[in-house]
Amino acid sequence: MPVDTNLLDVGTVVDKRWKVAKVLGSGSFGAVYEVTDLKSGKSEAMKVELTAQDFRTLKMEVVVLKELTDINARNCCKLVGMGKKETYSYIVMTLVGASLQSLLDSLTANKSPDGKNCFTLRSSIHLAVLCLQGLEDLHFIGYLHRDIKPQNYAVGRDPDFRKVFVLDFGMCRKYLRDDGTHKRPRSEVGFRGTLYYASHTALKGEEQSRRDDVWSWLYTIIQVTMGSVPWKDVRLTRNMSFEERKQAFADRKIRMLNSSDDELLRGLPQEFKVIQEHLKQLTYYDCPNYGLIYQALMGVFRRKEFTDSMPLDWEPQGEYHQMTMMAPAHNMMPGGPASE
Repeated sequence: MPVDTNLLDVGTVVDKRWKVAKVLGSGSFGAVYEVTDLKSGKSEAMKVELTAQDFRTLKMEVVVLKELTDINARNCCKLVGMGKKETYSYIVMTLVGASLQSLLDSLTANKSPDGKNCFTLRSSIHLAVLCLQGLEDLHFIGYLHRDIKPQNYAVGRDPDFRKVFVLDFGMCRKYLRDDGTHKRPRSEVGFRGTLYYASHTALKGEEQSRRDDVWSWLYTIIQVTMGSVPWKDVRLTRNMSFEERKQAFADRKIRMLNSSDDELLRGLPQEFKVIQEHLKQLTYYDCPNYGLIYQALMGVFRRKEFTDSMPLDWEPQGEYHQMTMMAPAHNMMPGGPASE
């Protein structure tokens, strides 16, 4: 059941600094509020996690955000403050705009050939580059995200519509040892992530690595570009166990990647073939060639004669601005280990 959003009433001042302005959302593990920093006057996001919860994510989120802030990472929220009370812990971070999923949900139907909602290719390439930059910086400091999906990316607030933020580091795992060497894969691992966007290797129960994050990034970009992914028709029944659902998605993705007709890339620019083939070659220990992926994306940009001056779909001059302007601000709620 969702946490009582009255845990912090509007107007409450936390630690004599953060004044609650409104509730942004709540879930089974906590809530997110828009707060005003009484020290600077700026609006920020406060993520609250109940102390009574068994699965806690804020501790990892703080560790990762601190390290990302230290390197001035691209496309991530800044950690502004944190604290612990008797019944809850909290962190304060950059207040972002709508998530990519919220933007997609705000679009009316019939924007793609199959009637699904999606962005124009110009906007999708912009998102692809910035989303990958955020992921590359996370990998640079030695962490895996393990839950990349449209819900975990958000655009900036007015006037920073062109910014993109990677969110929700609660399920991160450090893949590097303190000496900088790569950890060996564990023989048994619990699933972390979202079935719809997880890689086939993650769904098979294998230890995740950087390649799995980038597979999830690719699936995310396919979703925002095409409006759907090829496994949207996977049949799930109400009486299926989580393991059975996981296996159904794994089987479908493996068949798709082994198909001879490039089912995954159907309708996408030809340059995406380079990205897919590169990812298929990566092993657990390999570092993805981010430069190769950026080169492929910018190849689309140049071939289509896009320019930086072209408005993005959600910008004031953008094609879908009127539809997306009401999408809610989004900083992810504290969450559990796996979802569908």
